[in-house]
Formats: sequence, C-alpha cells, structure tokens
Amino acid sequence: MKQSHLLFAAAFALAAHCAQGREVRLCTFPHSPTRAVDSAVAHAVFGRLGQPYREVDLRRQLDGGAVAPARLAHLLDSSCDVFAGVASSAADRPSGPLLESASYAAADFVEFRLSGAPDHGSVAVAYRTPAQMIAAEAGMQDFTIDNSADAVIDDVAAQRSPRGIAWYPALRAYAEAHPDTRFDLRPIQTRLAHWTLHFVAGRHERVLIARMSGATRALNREGRLQPLTAALEVPAGSAQPAEAHAQPVADSTPGQSAGTAASAAPTAAFAADQVGPGRQLYAAECARCHGDKLEGRTAPALAGSAFAPSQGSSMTVGGIYQYMQTNMPADKPGQLKPAEYADLMAFLLHANGYAPSGKALTPEAAGNDSSPFDSFVP
Repeated sequence: MKQSHLLFAAAFALAAHCAQGREVRLCTFPHSPTRAVDSAVAHAVFGRLGQPYREVDLRRQLDGGAVAPARLAHLLDSSCDVFAGVASSAADRPSGPLLESASYAAADFVEFRLSGAPDHGSVAVAYRTPAQMIAAEAGMQDFTIDNSADAVIDDVAAQRSPRGIAWYPALRAYAEAHPDTRFDLRPIQTRLAHWTLHFVAGRHERVLIARMSGATRALNREGRLQPLTAALEVPAGSAQPAEAHAQPVADSTPGQSAGTAASAAPTAAFAADQVGPGRQLYAAECARCHGDKLEGRTAPALAGSAFAPSQGSSMTVGGIYQYMQTNMPADKPGQLKPAEYADLMAFLLHANGYAPSGKALTPEAAGNDSSPFDSFVP
C-alpha cells in the first residue's frame, strides 16, 4: 500500500475513533409518517457502531410540511449532527453542503383509489410536489391539483376525486388512522416515483456518514434491516404497475431515419429562432428554481440524465408542455402567453440536444406532440 494510502487510512481510523466517543445529535422530522421507521433504523445503526446518540426534539422548529435544503443545512449546523428520514429520488439527490448515506428503505409514490372504485377518471395530485411531475412524466394529462398531499388523500377517500397519486408512507398513515377506509394501490413505473430514505449530514461529518453507511449495508446483509422497514414497502399484492404512456422506441434515435449516423443530432419540431426568446424567458421565469444551467436548484433539473434518459423516456413533449402551461412559473402558473410557452418548450428541446426541424413550434402542436422527450446531453 502506498504511503499516502496508509496515511489516509490512519487519519480515517483516528477520526472514526474520535467520532465514536462523542454523543451524536440525531434529528428526525417530527410529523413524518416514516418517523417510527427512521428512529428504529437509527437505533440499530448506532447500536452496531457502538455510537452514543440522542434524538433531538424539533417539534418547535418544524411544524410540518416539506423542509427546503437550505433549512435542512441550517438545522444540521445549529441543532443536529445527522438527519434521518431524508427522502430522495434518483433525479433529486442532495447537493452542495449535504452528504447522503446509503439508503435504508424504499418510500415510493403510488397511484391509489378507494377499494372497488372504477379505475378511470382524473388523477388528483398535490401542488408543487413530486406527484405533479410524476403525473406529467407518466403521461397523465387529465389530472387535478389540490393544495396539499393530505387534501389529495381526503378527496379520494371522500370520492371527490376518483384517483390520486400520493407518497405511500403518507397513504399508509392515513389508512392506520382511518381503519374503515380501504385503498387499492398501483405502483407507478416512472423515474420520479421511486424514492429512498437516507441519513444526511454536513460535509464535516463525512466520517460519521461513511460509518453509518457501512453499518446500514451490514444490517441489510444480515437480514436485520428489512424487518424494521417492511412497513414502508408497497404490498406485493398491489395491482399491476401504472405504466407510463410512452411511445414505442424505434431502432433509430428519435428524429433520425434508419441509416442516419448515430452521432447526428436528433431533430424536433421547433425553429431555431425560437431558442433565443425561450432562453430569455427561462432566465427570467424559471432559472431561480431550476438553475441557470437547468441543473436543478429548489426544483428538479430540466436537462440531462437527471431529467430524462437518452432513450425510451416515459415523458412526452406534449405532456411536459401541458404541465408547464398549466403549472409554471410556480409563482404565477399559466400566466405566460401561449407563444411564450412554445418558445420555452423550444429552448428545453434545444438544451436537451435536439436540433430544430425548421418549422416553428406552435402552442397547439406542442400540446399534441406525443413524441418521447429524451435527453441527449450528459
């Protein structure tokens, strides 16, 4: 082993030894439906490490709802060393000053309806939650928007909405509080529907997070993790998955004919002179949430593999356009002109590697475009 590797190993071991002697402040989300599981897993992980810890009561600081990354980072600086129960999807990983452990449980979004109710009709989703993007990603063009995830579940339970999309842990908590209510569930096969739970800490706790990841994996190998997290698993007897309404994937890249060189840029129905105005609109109306380079900030990324795969996407151009026209910008949804939404769509296509076909993209054409929206940029 090289001397530099030996020095690193010695430094890591010393840091781990020092970390083991202190009491770790563990935080959980006090109103989260996964809190019992988060606490049980933390107890098992710290027990395996021989690590003293205490759980911090955050009921005064957190009154429910989602916690923004900046708020989470502040709590990790002021009140906690580690946060349990942080959910993330493959398209929404923590960034910046936060480190994420190995996952310890799945916590997916599902489609649901009252047991025995017809399996059709509009789908209720909560405003500015992953459920909105999941509905668009799955091609569900007929959906209604509620103010909160709790309202979605209440509306389906009261038969005000025929179906809904909800986080399975929240749905399970509702069913436990209302034992006379029975829901039929259906898994959703889209990228944003699949979430996992993690421990999260600031970068100064990289040694502790690494040790917790190792303990989590060991508990999983030994079969001691699954009994603690089984309550969050979508029941195996659920209905068949709700497949995204993706178009069949051709043998050639979308926009290319057979025999076209694979390196050629795929084309889409927009004009080159729409890209500039679309870029300006994006900078003015979208960048503060989705990032200057579409990399994602407080809202999901809109380019690259974090947004869509390079082939076989479950999202369509029309589905994304209709979602954008109805729900964006977040502070004034639906308030831009139809032609402006078309220019924004042209810019999104350009930013994801599409070349213009030369024909201007109209609002009508954008809304009716059933082509898969793939991303051909890293």
